Amino acid sequence: MSKEDSKNSVDPRERARQIAAKQAKLGARSNKRWMQATIALVVVAIIAIVATIFITTKKNTIEDAGPVPESANKYGGIVLTADGIKKGASDEPTRDIKSLYSATASHQATEGAKETPLPLGVQTPEEAAHNGKPVRVTIFQDYNCVHCAEFEKAYGDEIEKLVKEGKITLEIRNLTFLDGEYAGQYSARTAAAAYAVANQVSPEKFLEYQKEIFSHQGKVMKNAEIIDIAKKYGADIKDDMDNNKWRSLVNVVTPESSNNGVSGTPTVYADGQQYTSNDFTTWINGIIEAKQKSE
Repeated sequence: MSKEDSKNSVDPRERARQIAAKQAKLGARSNKRWMQATIALVVVAIIAIVATIFITTKKNTIEDAGPVPESANKYGGIVLTADGIKKGASDEPTRDIKSLYSATASHQATEGAKETPLPLGVQTPEEAAHNGKPVRVTIFQDYNCVHCAEFEKAYGDEIEKLVKEGKITLEIRNLTFLDGEYAGQYSARTAAAAYAVANQVSPEKFLEYQKEIFSHQGKVMKNAEIIDIAKKYGADIKDDMDNNKWRSLVNVVTPESSNNGVSGTPTVYADGQQYTSNDFTTWINGIIEAKQKSE
């Protein structure tokens, strides 16, 4: 019997069994390869997820210590003058929330009144009266504060005019009291954005930017929206916002201000005198005129 005849004489059932066994063996190999590929894809996906979580967590983590921007003094104030936004005003390159300063200067709010500490960096009326400089207006504000927005709407243009004329130096310190009441850390994010904008633009452009930010009162804008507004006034702040570059300083300013007598926003000082009336125009012009006469 030839080999061909022998092959053809195999029981059909045995032949079927052999074919099935061969297919099963091939299928097992295919399944093994498929499983290996699937496991590899799952591992890659898990690594990607873990990496994304790590990057996002790190991105959103605000360090205790961080740099002071060129546009700020060591107390977190942005100082605007007729000549521009004062740069490099801080004698400390970084600030740490674990190391807050306490005010040593104090003044009498009214004759016989209890001594009240002045915020850091604010001179007493006696010191300011003969310093040979324009009246120093310091505003503690919050971009999420409705009363700050009202103050800006009422007096923002007037304050800008006084800065341009060299009659006042304006210092802005942005606080975050309201982040304890509202989600999204809007006060902190807009405060950080202000540093980034002030690093790049003129006092006029900064105040125009600030006016627009205040005009969105009641809306918690996303970073992308804040970035777009900044771009309109000539500032590219995307990298700073994406990296939370100035948030460590923002976190210092509020508790330090609170520890030194600032309990709400807006709080306004001019040469050591606190604004407590309802007529800022009369109040500030009186201080300016009195200082001019004394010099």
